[in-house]
Amino acid sequence: RCVEQGLFRAAHVMSWAAFMDFLEERIAAKGFKKIHKLYPGWAKHKTVEDLRENVNEFQLLECGEKLGLSTKTQTKALKGLLNKRNECAHPSDYYPELNESLGYISELFKRIAQIQPK
Repeated sequence: RCVEQGLFRAAHVMSWAAFMDFLEERIAAKGFKKIHKLYPGWAKHKTVEDLRENVNEFQLLECGEKLGLSTKTQTKALKGLLNKRNECAHPSDYYPELNESLGYISELFKRIAQIQPK
């Protein structure tokens, strides 16, 4: 909807939020016992909502890699997409256009397709 309205920075932010919602659910599906073993400091986080509220997205991307949801190369690409999202969410001189926004959203859909079967 953001793209339809010409709100291209918002489109980046919203599509990233949707991707992170998907990733957080996939991480939680791997089991909190595994997560807490990898990250003992996260033991106080017992629900996916706790992760969302208390763990930054960069760390969640790395957690996904450690849980086998993504490869090192895929995680590196996702970190790049997170940086692009940050340019749109915070004051910057980056103003994406239609094609850049559609490309960004398309890339996130491809990443979801890679993670989904794992």
